[in-house]
Amino acid sequence: MIYIVVTIFAISYMSFRGNSMLTTLYAIELGASTWELGIIASLVALGPMFLAFYAGKISDRLGFKIPITFGSLGISLALLLPYFIKGKLIILYLSQALYGFGIVFLIVSMQNLTGCLGTPETRPKNYSIYSMGVSAANFAGPLITGFSIDHISFHSSYLILSFLAAVTGIVLVFNLVKLPPPPQKQAEKNQEKTVSKGGVRELLAVPAIRDALTSSGIILTGVVIYDFYFPIFSQRIGLSASVIGIILSINAAAFFLVRFFMPVLVSKFTENNVLIGCFWITAVSFFLLPLFANAVALGIISFFVGVGLGCGQPLTMTLAFNASPPGRTGEVLGLRLTVNKIVQFFVPIIFGSVGTVFAAIPVFWSNALMLGSGGCLVRKKNVLSKRHLQDNPANKNELHL
Repeated sequence: MIYIVVTIFAISYMSFRGNSMLTTLYAIELGASTWELGIIASLVALGPMFLAFYAGKISDRLGFKIPITFGSLGISLALLLPYFIKGKLIILYLSQALYGFGIVFLIVSMQNLTGCLGTPETRPKNYSIYSMGVSAANFAGPLITGFSIDHISFHSSYLILSFLAAVTGIVLVFNLVKLPPPPQKQAEKNQEKTVSKGGVRELLAVPAIRDALTSSGIILTGVVIYDFYFPIFSQRIGLSASVIGIILSINAAAFFLVRFFMPVLVSKFTENNVLIGCFWITAVSFFLLPLFANAVALGIISFFVGVGLGCGQPLTMTLAFNASPPGRTGEVLGLRLTVNKIVQFFVPIIFGSVGTVFAAIPVFWSNALMLGSGGCLVRKKNVLSKRHLQDNPANKNELHL
């Protein structure tokens, strides 16, 4: 079941990375400044910033079909706007805002569904499969988009992505896949603890949830910086859309590869050590990125960016889901997405302005510093937690990421 669900979702999710690349390059074609590019990229995060928590509540209480269908068909409609209204920069602002309002329902509900399809023992594997599906989509999306831009047109590329985005919604409209009951009903059926009705503050009081949210935000900053600024950097040094698409796909392939081996890595090195490695590998890669203008070198460095960032997101999803109160898994995953989208909203604006003034090096190097610092902080907390466990063996369950 998990493989069917992830495959259908991955087809629609091809539009996400493809849309990011397509809209950035199309906006440049229409004469947008770096600051305007930052605003356009940030608009995708606007809807999730405000709606992710409530989208999670909807999937907890009403089930998965309605929000997933709404999200899939909503982003499909958003991608049709630049196809029908050509050559207008203002349409990209509207299209990206609508895309963000749709994608939040699709992503949160799919992450919640992925966790509900597994047990605590199989959940890490489920999220690994989900993440590999996302990585496969991220590989195919830029590749399809880059070649369609070069060999067809910007506008037809939007039409192609719109069709891909609608696939998940169409499958559910025709009831081709049977979904499990809503998490709250399942919790009541299993006679678990009373489903808590508290708000965000109650969830943030759980240390494991706070830790997962913090790590997720730092990791996503690296993802956003790469997705947003690498196409700009590559275009400025003279790479074609096809070459940019190939490099982005190499990055996505690294995400897929490292997530395939993630269960083995976690069992051998523990979640904390894998996360520390993610931070430090990515920090070094971002430091090296602006020092090269050769496509082969950039492809190799981009691969290691993908390796470094690839494990972080499924790890934080698993930890957040497992730390959730019964029947509130969607809310916690929605809260995680809210944090991620706050990062996605502000980072392109901030770094777009920095890039306008100082070019690529400060953008990539400041991100490298942040990621390296994140790795040091996680390592320090890991050491302190181990010392705490040595002093208080009875509290062994209090070790958090």
